[in-house]
Amino acid sequence: MRHAKSSWKNPLLTDFDRPLNKRGEKDLVKMADVLFEHKLMPDLIISSPAKRTKLTAEKVAETLSKQLHFEKDFYNALHDEILDVIKYLDENLETVMLVFHNPAITDLRNHFLSDYIENIPTAGVIAIEFKEADSWKELTKGEELFYEYPKKYFS
Repeated sequence: MRHAKSSWKNPLLTDFDRPLNKRGEKDLVKMADVLFEHKLMPDLIISSPAKRTKLTAEKVAETLSKQLHFEKDFYNALHDEILDVIKYLDENLETVMLVFHNPAITDLRNHFLSDYIENIPTAGVIAIEFKEADSWKELTKGEELFYEYPKKYFS
């Protein structure tokens, strides 16, 4: 999941400290409900600690009643750095949700799926299944289960 829309209202805030704006908060509530409707039940949610991402992940974790972990290396990470974190996940975890930033989320999605998209929008969620992998280290191509984003629900 990409974090919800952030606020640029206060120019004195660092990028790391930007909160969600009103649209982001509205989108986030809807997307958390959409995830619940999809019965997405991750064993663990891992998020960037940036404020906008942290707020996004906390709402999703609350809605799904799931455990949340913050990964400092997710902030400003490239998709290959995210891959490095994924490779070392606990093998007892079957389903993991990642909440982080663009362009890494779009690049990671394009890495795992055969088609190409330009951009995952804010609060967008892509669910990918890896049927062929027996280990987090073995992830190659996956299959898209669903792709949800706020503009599907709000004009």
